[in-house]
Amino acid sequence: MTLPLYRAHQAPNALPDSGHRGLWYERFFNAYDDHWQVPAEGKAKWVQDNAKRTGDSASLENAAQRQLELVTQLGGRGAVFQADWHFATGLGLPHPVENGLIWHHTLGVPYLAGSTVKGLVRAWVEVWDESLDETARQHRLDTWFGTLEQAGAFLFFDALPIAPVNLRADVMTPHLGKWYEQGGEIAEWHHAPDCVPADWHAPVPVPFLVADKPRLLFGIAPRYVDHAAELPEVFKALKQALDCLGAGAKTAVGYGQMREDPAGTADLQHKLRKKAEQEALSALSPEQQILRRLQVQFEDYRQRNVKPEAGSAFMGETRQWLAAGREWSAPSVRS
Repeated sequence: MTLPLYRAHQAPNALPDSGHRGLWYERFFNAYDDHWQVPAEGKAKWVQDNAKRTGDSASLENAAQRQLELVTQLGGRGAVFQADWHFATGLGLPHPVENGLIWHHTLGVPYLAGSTVKGLVRAWVEVWDESLDETARQHRLDTWFGTLEQAGAFLFFDALPIAPVNLRADVMTPHLGKWYEQGGEIAEWHHAPDCVPADWHAPVPVPFLVADKPRLLFGIAPRYVDHAAELPEVFKALKQALDCLGAGAKTAVGYGQMREDPAGTADLQHKLRKKAEQEALSALSPEQQILRRLQVQFEDYRQRNVKPEAGSAFMGETRQWLAAGREWSAPSVRS
């Protein structure tokens, strides 16, 4: 369990604007009473106070672009998925409010670990995919996910939010905790009325944090080139698992179900291409940058089947640089 802070700590009473929400939520709980107990209202207030938008847009976008570039360079595929509703993971982690949350260590947002993504896809293949016979099922289990003797043929990356996440306060009311813990030991129900399912219980609501409709980047890449042809089937299994089973906690009540977001994926890929173009452009000499910019504009006109007007600003700029180019020295790439 997370221990109380030292009496003389210098922690602020609220998270600074640029602070790490996950670190604050996990390590700076400040709702203990005078006897170091956690009152119910303290739990609810702590969860409600942290139910805010979290994550830095630029950091999340950069992390998503780097991961997508890595996945692509490895011959894999990345795609954005959006949750239909709430998403939560790591509720079983110890915390004073009784429900934890898995936070990314540097980005400060909830995320899904690559091992969890792998386990989700494996569960779909092993238990739920009715299109497979036993031979095909075992082949995929051994090949895709590996055995004790050999690593699996595919790499499963962490699923990272591509934008700041809206956190919401939710609540659960566990009715049958003692039944699950002690039900098998009960001989006569009237000897243990607090442990059997019934309508006379008064469960105590337990608050917890959830992410509201987050958009996550999932990535899968082949570990071995020989298995690259199976990547579409692996990704298909991921899509089916996210749609039918859901990811994270409380999937039985609809949490964590996700659908692919093609527009989000296309936007991320477009930004990655623009970033690569800017980096390539910055490596050129000033003269080469001008020529490259004109080349891109001409190519845009050609693709749109548009002929620039002779008196347009673009043609005027082109004539200006053509005249200036007569005095340029031989082009060189900057070191």
